[in-house]
Amino acid sequence: MASKVNGYRDSDLPASQKAALQLADLLMTQPGDIDAALSAELRNHFTTNQLVELTLDVMKWNYQKVAVALQADVEVIPGELAELRFDADGHWVRPAS
Repeated sequence: MASKVNGYRDSDLPASQKAALQLADLLMTQPGDIDAALSAELRNHFTTNQLVELTLDVMKWNYQKVAVALQADVEVIPGELAELRFDADGHWVRPAS
């Protein structure tokens, strides 16, 4: 699945997932490039409420960009990369330090 997501444009993922991944890519890198064509494609697959939720979820996972840019971020486990784990409900599980 990771390789499908990484190369989603050429993958066999459903069109709705490809559109959502394109939205996520652009929200994180070039939000000004979200154009009418992508907007129309997204609206073919998602309701307005779903698009708001998707957008807010992507933004939630990117909140750290401001802290990183300002060099004010705090490591979860100093000096180590923290493994990203989720519980059965999809909530992030903080690693033991």
